[in-house]
Amino acid sequence: MTTNKLNEINEDKTFKSQNFSNQSLNNYSFNNCTFERCNFIESSWLNTKFNSCIFINCNLSLINTDNTTLQDINFYESKIVGIEFFKCNKIFFSINFKESILLNCNFSDLNMKKANFNKSILKECIFLNTQLTEANFEKTDLQGSTFNKCKLEKADFRNAKNYNINPKENVIKKAKFSYPEVIRLLNFFEIIIEK
Repeated sequence: MTTNKLNEINEDKTFKSQNFSNQSLNNYSFNNCTFERCNFIESSWLNTKFNSCIFINCNLSLINTDNTTLQDINFYESKIVGIEFFKCNKIFFSINFKESILLNCNFSDLNMKKANFNKSILKECIFLNTQLTEANFEKTDLQGSTFNKCKLEKADFRNAKNYNINPKENVIKKAKFSYPEVIRLLNFFEIIIEK
C-alpha cells in the first residue's frame, strides 16, 4: 500500500510498505520523496533519478543501478545487498547510511567524500580507488570489506571493527582510529608484536 500513486515524476511524496520487487522504475524521477518499509528486490533503476530522498527500513537488494542518479540520499535501518554503486551516475553521487546492513556492494571509483556509514554493517564490500576523505565509519562493522588505493584522509574509524586497511596501499593521513582495533593496521608490515 502506498500513500501516493507512482508517477514517472514524483515530488514530495511518501511511499509506505510499497512492493517494487522485480518492477521497472527505469527513467522515473523522485524528488524529495520518502520510502518507508518498501521492498525493491531485483527492481531496475536504469536512468532513474533520486534527489534528496530518504529510505527507511527498506530492502534494496540486487537492483540494476546502471546510470542511476543518487543525489543527497539517506538510507536508515535498510538492507542493501549486491548493489554495484559504481554503475551509478558519478557526477552527482552523494549517499549516506545509518544503522544499515550492506552486503557485497561495490563502491569502486566513486567520490564519497564525507559519506556517512555510521553504526552500519558492511560485509564483503569493495572500495577500490574510492575517495573517502572525511568519511564516517564510526561504530561500523567492516568484516570482509576491502579498501584498495582509497583516499581515507581524516576518515573516522573510531570504534569500528573488523576493518582490513593496508596503510601501504591507501592514504590514511590524519584518519581516526581507536584502540585496540588500530593494531590491525600493523598486520601488513610482517612484524611480531609481543605483550
